[in-house]
Amino acid sequence: MRSKKSNSDIDTINEYKSKPEELQPPVFEDIIARFQFDRSTHSVDSILVNAATLAQTGEEIIINGWVDRKPKKRSKTLTFSKLRDVNNDILQLVDTNYPSISRTLKNESAISVRGFMELNPEAPSDSPAYDFKVTAIQVLNEASIIGSQLSPTDTKNWPQEYRYLQLRQPYFQQSIRLRSKVMSICRSVLDSRGFLEIETPLLFKSTPEGAREFLVPTRKRGLMYALPQSPQQYKQLLMASGVNRYYQIAKCFRDENLRQDRQPEFTQLDLEMSFSNGSDVMAIVQEVVFNVWKRGINKNLLTLDKDTRKLIKSDGVFSPLTYYEALTKFGIDKPDLRYELELITLKEYVAAMPNAEFSVFEVLKLPKESQKISENSCICPLEKTLLDRKEYKSRVPNMVRITSDNMTTWHQEFASVQGIQFSETKIDLMLDKVNVQPGDVLFGSTRQEFPYENPTPLGRLRQLAIKEFPEQNLRGFVHETDRLECVVGSKDIFIASWVVDFPLFNPNEISESSADGFPVYDYQNLVSTHHPFTMAQSRDCALLERQPLKVRGQHYDLVINGTEVGGGSTRIHDTQLQDYIFQKILKITNAHELFGHLLRALGTGCPPHAGLAIGFDRMIAMLRGTDSIRDVIPFPKTITGADPMIGSPSRVVASQVKDYYIQVTEKPLKN
Repeated sequence: MRSKKSNSDIDTINEYKSKPEELQPPVFEDIIARFQFDRSTHSVDSILVNAATLAQTGEEIIINGWVDRKPKKRSKTLTFSKLRDVNNDILQLVDTNYPSISRTLKNESAISVRGFMELNPEAPSDSPAYDFKVTAIQVLNEASIIGSQLSPTDTKNWPQEYRYLQLRQPYFQQSIRLRSKVMSICRSVLDSRGFLEIETPLLFKSTPEGAREFLVPTRKRGLMYALPQSPQQYKQLLMASGVNRYYQIAKCFRDENLRQDRQPEFTQLDLEMSFSNGSDVMAIVQEVVFNVWKRGINKNLLTLDKDTRKLIKSDGVFSPLTYYEALTKFGIDKPDLRYELELITLKEYVAAMPNAEFSVFEVLKLPKESQKISENSCICPLEKTLLDRKEYKSRVPNMVRITSDNMTTWHQEFASVQGIQFSETKIDLMLDKVNVQPGDVLFGSTRQEFPYENPTPLGRLRQLAIKEFPEQNLRGFVHETDRLECVVGSKDIFIASWVVDFPLFNPNEISESSADGFPVYDYQNLVSTHHPFTMAQSRDCALLERQPLKVRGQHYDLVINGTEVGGGSTRIHDTQLQDYIFQKILKITNAHELFGHLLRALGTGCPPHAGLAIGFDRMIAMLRGTDSIRDVIPFPKTITGADPMIGSPSRVVASQVKDYYIQVTEKPLKN
């Protein structure tokens, strides 16, 4: 996006880009002078902290940095400007010696400044202030017109063509520094636990692991590499290679539709442990994440107390939540537990449903006090959201506003719209369970007995309600001392939990939904919920042959504030079982061609092993309090997958690809 500048400013930038100056021979004396400069003697922070001492001693100070703001002329002999050093601290410069130079400085120019600290004579005696008086200015590299035209107050919206200018600004420098700090914390914890950092290849082979792959052509006809979606198979091969504990800060690639929390190339903290199970991995990951929050941003992670369902400070252990519990109480497998809002299942009070597959009726109650409604308004802000096709393409929940007139008859409104028959003998029990008050709003919808739809319609609505009312419905604390340690607000609370007991397989969802908006599933065509290397829970293994959809996997997701921060599983290390799942359940016809390398390795005494990968970019974005991972990746792609700064992806000519057996066409080839 463009910065919020006037049209004339943008026109000036565009004119500069479209009409480059004619190349002239360089003036070498001027160029050489830019390479001859003194190093900084102080940082801005040290100058400000020791201002009184520096003013008393009159010590000469040298400081290097960038012009942070356009200089301001105060008189013929006085100019104020601001310098930003490499630590992103800002120092005001008072120039009475070289004002003609100061006034011509452009924003983002690199400069070296000499001067000294001096007591400001106009400051009150009880509150002394000090000025940095300039004695010399050296311009090391003048910024182009681009730098001076960009708005210093709107750095997040600077054009991505100038990402390097954007990265100089304090917000992005802090993001880069935090990213580096967190990497160091992760490494220190894992190194102390005996893990080895091992790199795995980026030129892999094409295997079905979920998302579309990036293919890399070779000079052998029909043969291509694929960039890895994760190091999953290589790290399992490392377990077969005798590596006990492995980790890697890995680059991964997926050719999928992009959004705020997705990039075509992204970073994972990947780890695997041999002679271990999921509990061992979860313990290590808890230690890593606990340290990241504590040492990275000095915040305590909270978790859910199972007895009171309130928040409690985590001691490094995060409470578990089953997949079924997450879907039935919160409507999604990664619930935001900062909020108390829970779905209310009313199946036991229903006599008949119009759709036998979606047989569970449930409601979400939004209390009156949690809604931002003015006294003169009777419209819930979410009512408009329900009509937004971007939020709901189908399966829109029905809404009933509770008044004194319908407190005991609200169910009839759902019955008339959704065709539900409630059990007349159980109406009073249902009313007691839901317990509405005038001003409350009820939302109702249906789901499957065991939900594969994720999120469910009400799960999606719960997310939208949280977005609309971020400071309402916040969950309470078990201990008041824990609450007082947090700055009470949704952005200051971080709640971690494990989601476990996922189904090992899901029925394949047919892309076209039915005419009434319900999703359609092919129960004869199964896909892995996590990936095909996940082990079944021991108590469910007997169901693999006859009832694979009832098998739960040894899969675990780490969820913080409604974001899946990481996911992992205990792996299959038995060749026969792995081959059976490939061929008989997932119906992969060429399993040995795709995964023969892994099957052979498993059959050579590969030990039991388990692992997990943390979405590193998402974790850093959460620590920085931003919804977009683009803010914490130094050189991200746009939502279209492009990098405007360097102009990628770029066109190639036929002569470049002729050896790769690739044809470059003007129009896409028809299937």
